[in-house]
Amino acid sequence: MVVKKGTENISIPLENIVFFYTENKIVFAIDHTGKKYVANGSLATLQPELDSNIFFRANRQYIVNISYVKSFRTYEKVKLRVEMNAVHQGDQHFIIISQETAPAFRKWIYAA
Repeated sequence: MVVKKGTENISIPLENIVFFYTENKIVFAIDHTGKKYVANGSLATLQPELDSNIFFRANRQYIVNISYVKSFRTYEKVKLRVEMNAVHQGDQHFIIISQETAPAFRKWIYAA
């Protein structure tokens, strides 16, 4: 995957991407060392290019890599809260999966 860091284009193996997220209409990729890069396009255009066995669209803001899912737990009785590995403490990302998406997430994570 080619991403940007400043004005430089960098190639990063997809297996090193912990998750993609969108903020202010910009898509960022966070790698396993916690570095943040700008990805091209939107999550909607990125999602079909990713292996659905490895990457999961958690919500409108996040696509997560199964290799870096540290844990998940019930949140507000019906939702799930996912914690990711390899993310620096300064960058807290609380990934919430809706009641509607939670069954698909469980199926995806247990199939791995």
